Amino acid sequence: MDDFTGNVGDVGAGLTPAGAGDARARAPSFRERLAEAARFMVRPHHARQPLASARERAAAVLAAALVHLVLFALVVAPLWLAGRSAGVLPAPDIDPDSLATSPLAFLVIAPLLEELVFRSWLTGRVAALRFAACGFAAMALMLAGVSLVPDHARMLAWAGAGVALAGLVQWSLTRAREHARKVPPAFIRHFGFIVWAQALLFGAIHLGNYADFTSPLGLAVVLPQVLGGLLLAFIRTRAGLAAAMAYHAGYNALVLAGGYLLA
Repeated sequence: MDDFTGNVGDVGAGLTPAGAGDARARAPSFRERLAEAARFMVRPHHARQPLASARERAAAVLAAALVHLVLFALVVAPLWLAGRSAGVLPAPDIDPDSLATSPLAFLVIAPLLEELVFRSWLTGRVAALRFAACGFAAMALMLAGVSLVPDHARMLAWAGAGVALAGLVQWSLTRAREHARKVPPAFIRHFGFIVWAQALLFGAIHLGNYADFTSPLGLAVVLPQVLGGLLLAFIRTRAGLAAAMAYHAGYNALVLAGGYLLA
């Protein structure tokens, strides 16, 4: 699912003159990396492997963080304040004593599982795509147990866990053999749609944290998750899966700290 070494991403490759050797290649400036992160939010573009050096990966994460900060200040915060004052945004509906609200879930479980299911496969390798299929099937089983047949929620949760485990096993057994296989052309061709779809689905699964929707405008309550899904896709493809998990955990830590301060 992940490579922690690899070729320079799309921007770096584009800055190398045609036919030039490695000696003439240069890493993009931070301003160029920042522009790449901003463009990715509108038109995601594929990168088969994360950036080669730790410095470039760190620059990509910092660029994503700055884009995140600007979007929060200019888009998320104004819409949240307007929605609250208009009464269209629903209030959270989570049991404060449940596992879902524990620091362990916020800082460890959610970043690990959500990045594995939603973004680990964005390199497009076949073994990772098979794992993604298993991950989404497992999530569907678990959600069905919660929302459709709660009497069988425990059984479906265990079934989902089994499907996810089977996917993880097949990935571990096949990733080395399939590493050299080309990414399916259709995946690259439709990469923008795929990234937007995972971001919207990532937002949709968080709708279960809210109740009493009084207006379709209330769906904007998960806008932070949708934007986060796009930014995490950029971080995952440019800086690696571990970087996406770490960024996700750091963001959740800020949210958790803010909740304690405002309580």
